[in-house]
Amino acid sequence: MTPQIFASSNSTEETGNYASQQLGFSFHPPDNWTVQELKKTQPNAPDVAVVGTKIEGFAPSISISVENSNGTLLEEHVKDEKARLQPAVDSGRLIFLSDETKKINGYDAEISESKGEFLSQNQGFIIKFREAIILANDKFYAITYANQEKYFDGELQNFDDVLNSFQIVSNKINESSTNFTFEIGIGVTIAIGIGTAVGILIKRKILKKSQTLHE
Repeated sequence: MTPQIFASSNSTEETGNYASQQLGFSFHPPDNWTVQELKKTQPNAPDVAVVGTKIEGFAPSISISVENSNGTLLEEHVKDEKARLQPAVDSGRLIFLSDETKKINGYDAEISESKGEFLSQNQGFIIKFREAIILANDKFYAITYANQEKYFDGELQNFDDVLNSFQIVSNKINESSTNFTFEIGIGVTIAIGIGTAVGILIKRKILKKSQTLHE
């Protein structure tokens, strides 16, 4: 399967912040991580990926997607997301670890953690995820950190810094729905010139993978 092609990002300000009027948000990326905007070759592509240095075949990533809420409440959206992933939980491929509701920069948000085991190029990874879903301006902003479990805590501050710096900067609507429905293989093999993967893409396709295994 052909990986998604990354467009070079030219939206980084002199302050080091990434800002997009089209997507309607800004944040400060981790130092020495690469910020990339994905070309919308598929409607369900992530909007922005921030990727760190690959270690032992896997790179930490923070991905951000924007989805119109269409009047759906945050609690309902989170419930729907978990329901879609439940078959993966039932099959033992994904474990929900925790969730909490809080405010992030004044916006309502749901933060959850999960982990799962994934295989890419005959190499197994235990990947842990921490995701914040923010509801603002009739949109859901999903900010998701993915890393190997053994390195997860070491880079967690980078995720917290992105959350703390995240701001809504525009009301412009991004018409594309971004539910991350890529195959697992894409998520761990995307080459963007720094030779690594955007791990969060794994999580969003796990449901389809689980269903396939049961057919």
